[in-house]
Amino acid sequence: MTTTSAATATTVAVRLTAPGRLDPTPVAAPGPGPGEVLVRVTAVGLCGTDLAVRSGARPVPELPWTVGHEGGGRVVAVGAGVDPGRVGEVVVVEPNIGCGRCRFCTAGRTSACPDRRSLGVSVPGLLTGLVAVPGGHAHALPAGLDPATAERVVACVEPWVVTRAAVRRAAPEPGSRCLVVGAGSQGTLLCLTLLAAGYVPVVAEPHEGRRRRALRLGAEELVPGEVFGTVFETSGAPAAWPTATAAVDRAGTLLLIGQHDGPSPVNTHDLVQRQVTVTGSLIYDHPYDFTAALADLPAVADALVGLMEPEPFGIERAAAAFDAVAGADRKVWLTP
Repeated sequence: MTTTSAATATTVAVRLTAPGRLDPTPVAAPGPGPGEVLVRVTAVGLCGTDLAVRSGARPVPELPWTVGHEGGGRVVAVGAGVDPGRVGEVVVVEPNIGCGRCRFCTAGRTSACPDRRSLGVSVPGLLTGLVAVPGGHAHALPAGLDPATAERVVACVEPWVVTRAAVRRAAPEPGSRCLVVGAGSQGTLLCLTLLAAGYVPVVAEPHEGRRRRALRLGAEELVPGEVFGTVFETSGAPAAWPTATAAVDRAGTLLLIGQHDGPSPVNTHDLVQRQVTVTGSLIYDHPYDFTAALADLPAVADALVGLMEPEPFGIERAAAAFDAVAGADRKVWLTP
């Protein structure tokens, strides 16, 4: 919600006011600076990073703090140097912004930038009525999408791009069977990405509802003892490590998407003897991964929306939305 008076324009943001506490708060509405676009936010998804920010496990620079990083909306104004024709575009925000100068950015590995800014984590986030973001990080959705679909699917695009980057980096054999350990939101999106690219996703997931959701999507269930050339670990749970490592074939690849900061039971002798490649895949690289994904979005937009909760939480119920994430079978999202 945004209000305007002769003196002041305000919007409402979901702000972390203390560890564990979220409050919808009126804030001054931003204006677009040079090179920026002003986005009226229509949908914001939630993930484990948002939960870590709320709990205080992932500290933020200051309190109060505007949260949220998966989302987008409609461009309502542009700053100096931006094409005025962008007003009216439905855009998804790429929330990780590299410095553009370091050796990683200049090599196209913006995900490794040591000075990368992350909306909702190191700079204020998207869960607000209006947000100003760099024009190059507000990607227009392809023309032809149903407007209602476009304005809601932006809540799911960013984590979908994460899975596409993971598949690009793992480079499985064409048409091969790939194990996905964990069928939460990220794992299910990964299954969708693998299916769209011609792979056969196989899932290992103890939560019955999430496992069934992946199977309905077209994944297969893990048969004990099967091994795979490529295994994706998406849960970040230490208990999943034995399943993931045991299922990697000799000379295979174990790609880690999920994260945790506790100890993991690693048998290096076993990994070395089988010559397993273990690699981490963090977010995506700018601008390639987003631009390539959006070219393919029309083919999967309806499927992405089908992985979201049918109805959003309103901004006034932000705390309830965060509480719902852990047990939800689908992507929890809000609309400011």
